[in-house]
Amino acid sequence: MQFATKNDFNFLKDKIPYAYEMVANIKEKGNLVYFDVEKTGDFQDEITMEIVDSGMDNEDTVNDNGKRMYKIYDEILYQKHNNI
Repeated sequence: MQFATKNDFNFLKDKIPYAYEMVANIKEKGNLVYFDVEKTGDFQDEITMEIVDSGMDNEDTVNDNGKRMYKIYDEILYQKHNNI
């Protein structure tokens, strides 16, 4: 099970819809949202594709949305590798 802050989870839902479609078993507790993703690699791939599609400006520089997407990606990867 992964988790994110409510703000990051809502950002995921609004800005990275193909990754959000892979989310199941959503539970809120305080300021955190816990959820399952069966295929974490595919989930991360969808985030990466969205970073390329909308998280960069015309000069391939990461914009604010892209930075936030990377933050979410990194947090999920950290949780996976540390069994959190």
